[in-house]
Amino acid sequence: MFFILSKTLGLLLEPLVIPYLFLAIGVIARWRRWQWIMRFSFTTAIVLPLSFGILPLSSLPIQFLENRIPRGEIGAKRIDGIIVLGGFTGNGVVAESHNQYGLNGSAERFTAAMVLARQLPKTPILFSGFSGDLIQRGWRESDNIRDLIHELGGLNTTVLYEENSRNTYENAVNSRRVFVVEPGTNWILITSANHMPRAVGSFAAAGWTGIIPYPVDYQTPKTGHTSSWSMVGGISLLRQSLHEYAGLLVYYLTGRSTNLLPN
Repeated sequence: MFFILSKTLGLLLEPLVIPYLFLAIGVIARWRRWQWIMRFSFTTAIVLPLSFGILPLSSLPIQFLENRIPRGEIGAKRIDGIIVLGGFTGNGVVAESHNQYGLNGSAERFTAAMVLARQLPKTPILFSGFSGDLIQRGWRESDNIRDLIHELGGLNTTVLYEENSRNTYENAVNSRRVFVVEPGTNWILITSANHMPRAVGSFAAAGWTGIIPYPVDYQTPKTGHTSSWSMVGGISLLRQSLHEYAGLLVYYLTGRSTNLLPN
């Protein structure tokens, strides 16, 4: 039920839906002759989409999340396993129809795991995730990953798959059924930088210790911004930030994260 609600109610956080909501309010206000509400709603419906393209405004929320948790030190630590959170594979239907793996814009989660596999040979890697779609069709995330690893010629380590999780908290809970978490163990956690705060909070809530964050897939520079205006880029950044901030709040309120803003 939590997963279904998160996917359906999450549609209200889509940046391109918000102006239409104000437009609908404006139509109702015009019918009821609430003049000032009508003017405010219609103006907002026009101005808001244009403001999405102002990157200093659109990028700052996601930039804050990306800078929240830096990459942890590995050094001479004994690493017991590498956990890679799903969400980086492409459309399952497309992959199945072409019988070939697909990756999306978060593919750095996978490439970072490949780099660590070379640096830490013999360290087991766990790919955690089933599908983030409301109705899963076609290849699962694990099907895509298996095909990709096969095309790469395999890995010189143990590769494990957790194939039931549909959200971050389930990633944390179900991964504990694969790895034995004991005091003194260390686990590298790979996910996108803007998603890392929610992931760290969820893993802590699920009882994990010794988590070493390994954020990847940065969307913004560490300071400043890349340009002053981009409608496509601004909408994309806002979509990600609204998703993550809403997720942080809901996870904290429902006990799926230890802190509102983990660090």
